[in-house]
Amino acid sequence: MVQSLNKKWKEVVFAASGFGPNLLMVLMGAYYSDALNPAGFNGENPLGQTIVGNICLVLPAIFPILLILGKIFDGIIDIPFASITDNLNTRWGRRRPPIAIAFIPMVASFALCWVPVFGIEESGQLGNSIWFTVMSLIFFASYTMCLICFYGSLSNVCTSTAQRIRVSAFKSFFDTISYVLVYALVPLFLEKVYLGLGWGIDKFVFMLLPLMLTMIIPLFMIKEGKKYGYPENSGEEVQEKISLGRSLGTTFKNKLFRSWLVVDCCAFFGLQMFLVSMNTLLRGGMGFSGWEITLCNSFAFAPVPVMLYLFQKLKAKKGIRFTYQTCLLAFSVAILAFFFSSKLMCGNNKIMQYIISCAGGVAASWAIGSFFMMPMVIPSQISSVEERLTKKNHSSMYFAAQAFCTSVIGAIASYGVYDVLKNIFFTRSGAFVWAEAEGATSAFDVAARMLNDSGSEVFNLGITLVPFIVTLACVIGFIVAFKMPKDFSPKEVARELKKMDPSLDITSFENAPEPKPEKQEILFVQIALSILSGFIFGFIWVGLMFRKLKTILQSKKNALTYILACFVPFAAIFILASRYKALKVKFDEAGLDINVKSRTIVAIIFGILLPLLPLNIVSLSLLQRDINKYFHATDPDEEEVIADSPAPENAATPA
Repeated sequence: MVQSLNKKWKEVVFAASGFGPNLLMVLMGAYYSDALNPAGFNGENPLGQTIVGNICLVLPAIFPILLILGKIFDGIIDIPFASITDNLNTRWGRRRPPIAIAFIPMVASFALCWVPVFGIEESGQLGNSIWFTVMSLIFFASYTMCLICFYGSLSNVCTSTAQRIRVSAFKSFFDTISYVLVYALVPLFLEKVYLGLGWGIDKFVFMLLPLMLTMIIPLFMIKEGKKYGYPENSGEEVQEKISLGRSLGTTFKNKLFRSWLVVDCCAFFGLQMFLVSMNTLLRGGMGFSGWEITLCNSFAFAPVPVMLYLFQKLKAKKGIRFTYQTCLLAFSVAILAFFFSSKLMCGNNKIMQYIISCAGGVAASWAIGSFFMMPMVIPSQISSVEERLTKKNHSSMYFAAQAFCTSVIGAIASYGVYDVLKNIFFTRSGAFVWAEAEGATSAFDVAARMLNDSGSEVFNLGITLVPFIVTLACVIGFIVAFKMPKDFSPKEVARELKKMDPSLDITSFENAPEPKPEKQEILFVQIALSILSGFIFGFIWVGLMFRKLKTILQSKKNALTYILACFVPFAAIFILASRYKALKVKFDEAGLDINVKSRTIVAIIFGILLPLLPLNIVSLSLLQRDINKYFHATDPDEEEVIADSPAPENAATPA
């Protein structure tokens, strides 16, 4: 088979495939419910957050039920969709045709999700409820079809565990950008007082629709079909097709997958409830405005690139289970900050609100990156090992089963719990009331009238309870995670599959060498993470780079040169010049070429031009490239960091 991702830059581009659809899905999760029913804004003017001011466009009691049923149906059809793409046999391959077919309905239905075709009057609420449900259903189904094909292709386009982890990490990187944009920058774009746009959320999503085009990247990068000879042609290596029932049964019988699925559902329940309610938690519960929301969310999302990198390091030492459990606990603590920094607890003490919410945001950043990455890594790891041992590829079914369970859980969290609770209001004295918007009068004002209160002491029950519900879900996930193995390594997966089928030969996995630590750093990612994290990651990156340089040069100097290079203007010029002089000797010994003179000139030029920046990105990037070149030349096997074991003779040829 032709290798699809034979360059690291291709791994990054391929991982960006879902960026556009994911960004708009995140935006929909953050704003859609409140845009249609703004009950959670506590009577404040939601500015650009809704489609039509404080007007409720749907039936508050019925619409959540319709969406729950729609999401359940969406989850159910994911399963036959996965079976279709796993067994598809066309001249263009098995993954690309479904993406091409589902792309247009995905874009069109998403746009129509924001159009109240039955008007904004109360008489149109029932029609709008049905309309929005149907459009959402079409969008969720087509979106899932595209993403299932993308995820399912990982077991084929990636040739090793290391590559799958890298692609998953890159996707998490792009997911992080999506969340930063949605939760930190979109509030400013929507409010006229800050950036001068003052757009409604519906107009804003129309502007972002062209980003959906990133989903066509796999059409050009997945090398499959008749042209490339794998796996759909009639050549010597034809994979056995697996029926829907058998595929589904094999998926749910897998003990490793089930143990992960329970934990993932707990985490997803909490995460989904938090994400769908974050906008009203910040605005209604804490009374924050646009710039305050940006500040709070910046503390939550800006450190994510750093945390994701540290997650990988901790995982390598302690395993997936321990590292993910720390993420669940961190998120539990972080989400409680939304309660303790609310107006119910802090009143009008803004300083206290800032301190608590920003501290909670930093704690949450440790978990957010892992929530993006883990659902991609584990199913693809399991399906890849299974394919090598059994000669059957049904990788999409693992993602479909995961999507079905999380769809149901997410629908219950978002529409079955939060959308119901946000229409219940209470006072400190213990009085409760269900309130719905009446025309342009907000549900909060209606509740204040019903409770004979001016409104200053009326609170929303949903906003108040969300942090505790999310915390409970994460704590349950932490406890259940003890059922997971320490690490989902190829060897552990192979052993579990052998328990299910004793006839499998897993000798190659049992005898596989221990994974080697990766020495190379992927330059594009280091630069991007440095910029996104405000150069916090840059300091970490440079420290690790100098550590590797110390290994090459067998030098004892490290800490002092690192400090000087990072924090003393112009010092990096002299340090880089001396290091390149020493590095030239090692390159000559390895038979490699390096132009020390040009590197030194670049270090001088950019060291003079950029003395105020915390890092000389240009010169340090060149140094990182040279270090990568040295390690690649002196350790040719380094690329396969955690390479999959060779398949036994009776197994399928690795993709």
